[in-house]
Amino acid sequence: MFSGTNTPERSRKTVTSRRSSRSALSSALQSGQSTPRAETPPLPTHTPRSLGADLNAASRALSAPPGPHLTPSARRARSVTAPSEVSTMDVEDGGAKAEGALDRILVRDDSYIVKERKGLPVEVSDALFNADPYTDPFRASLDTLTGFAYLVTRDACLVWNWSRRSSTSTTFIFPLPISLSLPANISVFSPLSFASLVPSSSQSTQREPGLVVISTTGEIRYWESVSMALSGVDKWKAASAGLHESELVRGLEMFSPTSYLVATSQSRVLVLTLTSTSGKSGVDVRPLEQTVGWAGSVWSAVFGGRTHDPRAGILALALSPRVVDGERLLYAVTDKDVQIWNIAVRQQGGERLLVEQDLFGGVLEALTGSKVGNEDWAMNKAKAEILDVKVRLDGKLAVLVSHVSNKTAPHASSYAIVHLDVGHTQGSVTVVGIQYLGYQSHPDPRPLSTPKLVLTTIDTAFVVFIDVVVMVSIGSNAPFEESFPLRSSAARFLGVSSLNPTSSRSLTLLTSSPTLISIDVTSSQPFEFDQPGSEGFKTRKLKNKLEQAIFFGGKDSENPLAFDLSPDFEGDLIAASLAVSTELLASSSVNMPPILDLRVQLADRVTRARGLVDFVNSNGLQGKLSQSARRQLSWDAEKLSASAALWYFQNANIGEEDNLLGEAIGRYMTESGEGFGEDPVRLFFRTKVSALGVVLEHITKLAKSHVSTGDPGSSSPILHQANHLLLIVLNAVGRTRAEASVLYGLDSNLLPLEAWTSRPNAIDNLQWHFDSTDALLRERVRDLGINLDDDKSRGGRSRTGTTDLTAQHLQGEFKKQMASVADHAFAAFEERLLYLKSINSDGAASAEIRVLSERYQTIRPRFIRTLVSIGKVTHAFDLAERFRDFRSLVELCNDPEHGSKQRTRFFLQKYSEAFAVELYQYYVEKGHFRALLEPEATFQPLVTQFLDSTDNSRVSWINDIAIRRYERATEVLVHEALGEQSLAQKKLMLSLGKLAKVAQMSRAEVESEQGQQVIEVFDDILDLVNAQADLQQAMVDTLSAGDLQLPVVEQAALVTTNVTLGLEHYPAFAQYFPQLCQNVLEGTVVSPEDLIDLVTLQRNMADQGGDFFQALQIIERAKDLPEARKRIALQTIWRRIYIRDDWSALRTASDLSDDQMADALRNTALYKVLVNAADEHLSPESFLQASEALFDGSEDEVAARFPSAPPQFLLLWMNDFEAESRELEEAISSHELETFCGEIERLFREREALEDETAIAEEGLGDDSMMDD
Repeated sequence: MFSGTNTPERSRKTVTSRRSSRSALSSALQSGQSTPRAETPPLPTHTPRSLGADLNAASRALSAPPGPHLTPSARRARSVTAPSEVSTMDVEDGGAKAEGALDRILVRDDSYIVKERKGLPVEVSDALFNADPYTDPFRASLDTLTGFAYLVTRDACLVWNWSRRSSTSTTFIFPLPISLSLPANISVFSPLSFASLVPSSSQSTQREPGLVVISTTGEIRYWESVSMALSGVDKWKAASAGLHESELVRGLEMFSPTSYLVATSQSRVLVLTLTSTSGKSGVDVRPLEQTVGWAGSVWSAVFGGRTHDPRAGILALALSPRVVDGERLLYAVTDKDVQIWNIAVRQQGGERLLVEQDLFGGVLEALTGSKVGNEDWAMNKAKAEILDVKVRLDGKLAVLVSHVSNKTAPHASSYAIVHLDVGHTQGSVTVVGIQYLGYQSHPDPRPLSTPKLVLTTIDTAFVVFIDVVVMVSIGSNAPFEESFPLRSSAARFLGVSSLNPTSSRSLTLLTSSPTLISIDVTSSQPFEFDQPGSEGFKTRKLKNKLEQAIFFGGKDSENPLAFDLSPDFEGDLIAASLAVSTELLASSSVNMPPILDLRVQLADRVTRARGLVDFVNSNGLQGKLSQSARRQLSWDAEKLSASAALWYFQNANIGEEDNLLGEAIGRYMTESGEGFGEDPVRLFFRTKVSALGVVLEHITKLAKSHVSTGDPGSSSPILHQANHLLLIVLNAVGRTRAEASVLYGLDSNLLPLEAWTSRPNAIDNLQWHFDSTDALLRERVRDLGINLDDDKSRGGRSRTGTTDLTAQHLQGEFKKQMASVADHAFAAFEERLLYLKSINSDGAASAEIRVLSERYQTIRPRFIRTLVSIGKVTHAFDLAERFRDFRSLVELCNDPEHGSKQRTRFFLQKYSEAFAVELYQYYVEKGHFRALLEPEATFQPLVTQFLDSTDNSRVSWINDIAIRRYERATEVLVHEALGEQSLAQKKLMLSLGKLAKVAQMSRAEVESEQGQQVIEVFDDILDLVNAQADLQQAMVDTLSAGDLQLPVVEQAALVTTNVTLGLEHYPAFAQYFPQLCQNVLEGTVVSPEDLIDLVTLQRNMADQGGDFFQALQIIERAKDLPEARKRIALQTIWRRIYIRDDWSALRTASDLSDDQMADALRNTALYKVLVNAADEHLSPESFLQASEALFDGSEDEVAARFPSAPPQFLLLWMNDFEAESRELEEAISSHELETFCGEIERLFREREALEDETAIAEEGLGDDSMMDD
């Protein structure tokens, strides 16, 4: 439950009301008189109390034990005198009862209850409050026999009746013996006198006890009654202990009401006897006979008389709890040995030293588990040290020791309680057992910081450190340990109550806070259903610690105890935390205060749920909670917050008709079989809030049944209430989650558990609420009139009379609800998607993610558009922005009515690329290219990034040119031009691409061979474009003005008729040629192969030789044409060249002269192609012999040109090619084509030779004329 970690020291302040008390105390210390009580401060005036204050007050009142009310008579002033027959205990009885009623439980569990007990006198409180917490020493004891307590300071001893607790109790102040100047080590280790209360010899009269004190150096003072402090405080009986030189007092222990044992630093035990002779009291001091054993003899012989050592000699006196044959055993313990004395109870003298044993050897044996030799005894590797000793009921010794082991933290000490059976013969020390403490401590420089051991009668021991009390079970079958550290680092424990040796089960401690703390032991065997040391045992103990922290140790608590977990805690923190959280949901914790007011009770549970995570975080343990556990804890907390908000609504509307919440809870409680015999609604909020999600589903079901069967008038209130209940819960959840991410350390990218707010049913219900409200809004407008939806008319008059303000207000409420429902619906979708992605390990989850994501992408813009349509434009913008629906945000910004350029600019600056992508895509889709391509200079990089990452190359080149990226612009333009189907656009793109390319090159680069090759690539493509453009114009020229008014299809048919002849013999050509003509007339780009067909299938055009030559140029420029198709195209050109002329007629012609034959051959298409080719320097690879022009391609090669053509067309095309080949074969075999070709070639060479001679002659004439000149 607790660690040693303390909170900072409380700030010190001067209390005005206590100045007189401190002044009186100072005077009394000098005079020996009692201190008058400080005036009672006036009662505080009434001030308004917050809910938190009411909660704290209710919690304290309900958790406090019952007691009588404080009455005026209970606070009557105490007497300033104390007659012997009228005890101050009687005078203060009423006040004690009143302040006892204010006691409060600090912490409790199945094994103990720790309470803070009110009622310290003002003088005692002031003395403690004004002391230095680090240097001023105190020694105190709370005597259970007399009911009185004392507090020893450097100068005085304060005595008061602590059993009759009251701040108005009389404080008896006694001056202490003034010691002479002593060495510094005594001031540090033994700074205070020792005191003991002397029980009254007349118990029937309930007289006050007496007081005996003895200073460190042996001066004794005895007062017969503490009431002497009121008059005659200087009438003490004085005596001297008769100490040896350098001998100091180390302890004072009451043996009997008249006998007291004094331990010294030279291992002696003195008997201080209070005598009464002839009515006169006296003090007698004598040493026990034979008090010095061998160790004492060695001490006296070697060290005696040299130095004062307050840590030497006897460190503890322990008396056996039982009297046997009128005698009790005394164990006088030094740092190594124990003297065992047998002392008679009712007679003086006769004591016997039974034995002096080596106690330290038994301690080392218990720590090491084996017998130790002399060397190990002397070396003391465990650094063991005996601190205190007590005698158990069975007569065995319980020895508190400090030691160091491998589990001890650096510079710290571990502790153990060693149980020894010490016999009465030499060497008879037997180890009975050892109880190790888990608590460790570091050295404390404050005075009197040695821990003390206290035993109870039920196998439970207390170890009282200066700032921690450790309760530990010492039974063999019930290992248990609990620590109770003080919250403030300046606080300390000053003294403990004396225990009844045979029947004590509790311990009361005085702290410097100042306050009294009592620990009542209820059982030494906690968690009896778990095996000690098991994980279940550790986890239940850890759960107990968490519960105690949130119920008793909140941040705002004034609890003097600290509630911290040590870093090495044991148990499953996740299981313990979830168990505590579950109990908070169900109000099932035993520590839950029984608050009847549900508002306060729910608020209390909300606070404690927050306290749970605060406690975990403050101890640095958040990292030990998994993300699943953190999520569950946060969901439990938000359910409590939502339930508190929901009950506030329900509490304000109890008794109203159509109470959907009450009906929904009733259905749930009936289904679960609970709620019989008491109000099911209150029971639900107290114990069943974990099922809040199920109740929301019942609310939606009830609303659906009303909406589906009722008209808008009757359905509106029901749907409005259902929406309101849903939003109460979800809004409360949203407020809680706003801080949960940091508070619980949630990973926003991980959701390992299914959230209760985003289960499939929850998402469906949210969508239903939105859609149903939207539908109802439209129905209400239709039924009640358009003015119902007119904000401007709200509160005014309609044309038919007064406007129905209630109906109009309800319409506005519906719209607000729709905006909120849309918000929570979007959040639920995203939460669900995150969960599915977090657990996605199989195909099923992936499919659900895809379906849900598509649904979300559909619903989100629809909801946003709906909000705009009902006038919730601001909400629409907000939702689109928060849920990053940038497409909807873009559409809103470009809306003519609600958008603006300023909004667009704002979101571009805020979200940069995320918003820009959707904005620019919107521009592209809407054709707003100017807005896209003319951005502000600030956003130019965003435009460039968008165009570079998307397929918008048709316009991206414009941006490239604008930013002077000419190389990229060229690439984009060429790429787009190659795929462009518009002839004009293609020509423009190629021309711009060529220009952009040249713009990057210097004059030298342009004139270089490489530069010319680059430009030639553009020229080749442009030549193909120009060839089609020329062909288009030629086709138009064949048409009349009237023909040009006809549809393009008819124009293409007329062109086909005008420019072709005999295509009816070629079905595929006849079918395809009009389509090509239509494409050309429409300006659609055709392929190089189509161009070749267009120019080579013409029959009656003017220059057939030029057309064939142009076809050869086309194929030479079509460098991207696949080789197989290029070969087929070249064969087609030459095949049509060879079969263009009628070789049969030429062969059979008669009466032709040689010149006429030559002229006829020069007029053939073959001759003209050769002449044109020679003039243009056509490459030799472009020439084919007649036999090479025969078609030899495959069907697959033909199909590659027509990928989408049906098989029938491909078959016809192959047939037409084969028909051309047969015609050519016939010309070769039957009409001497090859002979004619040879003659044509000869005539061509003659022409070439003649042209060469002419050129030489012209060159010669030119040279002669130059010579003449």
